[in-house]
Amino acid sequence: MAVLNAEEQELSDRFRQAIIDADRARPRTKQTENFVVGMSELGFCSERTRRMLAGIAPEPTYSLDAFIGTALGDHVEQAFVLANTNVVRQAEVVTKLHGDGGRTYTLPGHPDLILPDDGLVIDCKTTHGLEGARRAGPSRQQQYQRHGYTLGAWDGGFFPDYQKVEDLRVANIWFDRSGDETEPHVQIEPYDPGILSEAARWLDEVVYTYLNGGEGAKEPPRNVCEAICGHYRTCRMLDTNVEGLIDDKEQLLAIEMYREGLGLEKEGRGLKDQAKSVLRGVEGSTGEWIVRWVHVNESIVPESKRRAHDKITFSKMK
Repeated sequence: MAVLNAEEQELSDRFRQAIIDADRARPRTKQTENFVVGMSELGFCSERTRRMLAGIAPEPTYSLDAFIGTALGDHVEQAFVLANTNVVRQAEVVTKLHGDGGRTYTLPGHPDLILPDDGLVIDCKTTHGLEGARRAGPSRQQQYQRHGYTLGAWDGGFFPDYQKVEDLRVANIWFDRSGDETEPHVQIEPYDPGILSEAARWLDEVVYTYLNGGEGAKEPPRNVCEAICGHYRTCRMLDTNVEGLIDDKEQLLAIEMYREGLGLEKEGRGLKDQAKSVLRGVEGSTGEWIVRWVHVNESIVPESKRRAHDKITFSKMK
């Protein structure tokens, strides 16, 4: 592995710091650093939100993955605005939730896109691959967020042509940040005030914990906290119960997807072997696919010898 010299390391550090500074300058990050609980915090981690209420400052974090996701989301939103009329991007809205005992929570937020003519609020997300989004849909946090943004946009007067907030719809659109899947996944549903009642109850529990000097539930998987949360070192780094039953919905889904993938690999190998026996020596075009056979010479790799063999290749016609 190449080792950077002093000048190269200094330039690398400057770019890394520039990314940290740019992320800290984002309105959502400033909101967090100023201990302002917004709609995007709800449903993610009770202990993280409790620490915000308590004024406990997080340490600066560096996540290139998150930075890339934010950058992609920004460009997607800008492209959509340029291609469409009457679209509001990153509006400032205020959502009011009513908790138990007459308590009212006032939560700021910035919905990604508001489409007044369509009665639609869209929140854009980026992930590595889209199969998880297709199978599981929006997370609890994403549900609270998009329905809360819709209520805030309604109260802000962004839908003058609609009679009531229940006529509006909410949406998430997911993009594969790896670029392997080019078609985004979309999920749309009607606005549901019941979801915001649930969000208010979640916040009630956090506030109760804060007022009574307790510690909130640490809801995300520990590895997620380590990657993105500035409270990790003082919150979960010394946790000893890092092994045991996995009950996180997203992780269970990923395990099932991986197990399913292993089965498909085995099935795929069988199908390929059957087809190769029929296609031995066959070359040409189907009008859509080009079929070729390539001879691979014998090669020596560490501790083994790879025999010469013929390999079939498929490529799609352009």
